Amino acid sequence: NIISIREPAVPRPVFLRLAKRVHEEIFEDRENIDPDLACAPPRREHLASIFRFVDAHPREPILVHCLAGLSRSPAVALALIVRALWAHGSDLGEPPKLVEQAVDLLLQIRPQSRPNTLVLQVGLEQFLPADVAHQLMVELVNHPVLLKNRQERQCPQR
Repeated sequence: NIISIREPAVPRPVFLRLAKRVHEEIFEDRENIDPDLACAPPRREHLASIFRFVDAHPREPILVHCLAGLSRSPAVALALIVRALWAHGSDLGEPPKLVEQAVDLLLQIRPQSRPNTLVLQVGLEQFLPADVAHQLMVELVNHPVLLKNRQERQCPQR
């Protein structure tokens, strides 16, 4: 089961034909929506569709991929991890514990992750009120390791 996220101009990866099931979403790796640009930012409908796909295949493995596997797919994976932790008893009232658990799981899967903030926000809004989702998104992306990953992207070492 694969969730495939790609840019509008990027062709469908050939390896998807080998998957059991494929759910495709097409949106750009943007962290803001600029009304002056013709773009395809992540939208609520994209994330709602991803969550429905995951829910339709409970207890089955899911692979989430995007072009580089650093921003969009980690954001989707992190939103799904947070939702699973919350559903299994983690307390959203204790963000430090939830943030640590969720980020630790994400980093086990993809140590270089630097989740796209807009994708993460929209993903968290699938199951949390917008204000809570925003606060949690900020706490998640400011986790020391994820913050370091984002800074390394902006200032690569030579």
